[in-house]
Amino acid sequence: MAIKNFSPHKLVKDSVANLKPNEATVVLGRFGIGSDHQTLSSIGRKLKLSRERIRQIEREGLRKMAREIVEKKNPVVLEIIAEFEKSGGITSHSKIAKRFLEQNHWESKDEFNSLHLVFSLMPQIIKIEKTTELEAGWILASMSKDEAVKVINDWAKHLDNLNKPATLDVLIDAHPDHKKFKVTFLSELPEISKKLITTDSGEIGLTAWPEINPRNVRDKIYFVLKQNGKPMHFGDIAKAISVQKFNNKNIVRATVHNELIADQRFVLIGRGIYALSEWGYQDGTVADIIKNVLDGHKEGLSVEEITKKVLKQRMVKKNTVVINLQTKPAFAKVAKDRYALK
Repeated sequence: MAIKNFSPHKLVKDSVANLKPNEATVVLGRFGIGSDHQTLSSIGRKLKLSRERIRQIEREGLRKMAREIVEKKNPVVLEIIAEFEKSGGITSHSKIAKRFLEQNHWESKDEFNSLHLVFSLMPQIIKIEKTTELEAGWILASMSKDEAVKVINDWAKHLDNLNKPATLDVLIDAHPDHKKFKVTFLSELPEISKKLITTDSGEIGLTAWPEINPRNVRDKIYFVLKQNGKPMHFGDIAKAISVQKFNNKNIVRATVHNELIADQRFVLIGRGIYALSEWGYQDGTVADIIKNVLDGHKEGLSVEEITKKVLKQRMVKKNTVVINLQTKPAFAKVAKDRYALK
């Protein structure tokens, strides 16, 4: 739930108006408000001051703003804390706009960066720095980041052993000591973790699993086919990957086709149509499929029986099966409309 009528940009502008000119320039530049984010060095060159002096000015400016916004108990500070508590006391940096701002502010860089600045002024909130384990985020000072990391690691280990996604309830039941935490807190952990990811179905899995978090083209193909649940033309697979916008990279149709050919997880079952081998589709030509069908049937099978079984494996015309039976040397006609392996 967003905070109604809350414009962090206006709050910051009103507060900055009470700062000295250099303090305002430094604070706004450092947080990228009204401009891109600026380094201490770039601001120092502009103001002809040392990096250390710019650091001091920034610190003093933020101290004054904290006194005005936080220490004077601006009502919005209490609303921010209340919103944090609703979300379990933790949130990823990427979600703060939709969580705290009304929709008309979601795309505003100045509103987002101003919200970041307001958070930085509040001692009730601690920033979670981006690490190899965690995404950047924020947590209430009354809570423990270390406990969050422990829960994440417990779940990651459990999921690795389980080798499939699990619901939040399953993960909590597997770790009774996690029941002391609020469900709202636990449900936010996949957002803050680099190890965990929430699937489209709402389950929790590992980011290392390509079937739910594809990274290369082959894994994206697998993801799309698995999600679709039935064979697809390679052109449609390429389109589906583009629609997903996994990492905002354009996908080349020819690349998709090449990867489909090269990976044994995918089976060509018709003209440009591919399926997953795990669905029971066998690799090979139509003749190879016929051989597999006839294998073990010494007395042969009728053309109708053979065709029916082949069409479960290949999207081809019935006549294609008949032509293969009539022309390939591996097959022998043993009776009217009946064939066996030679």
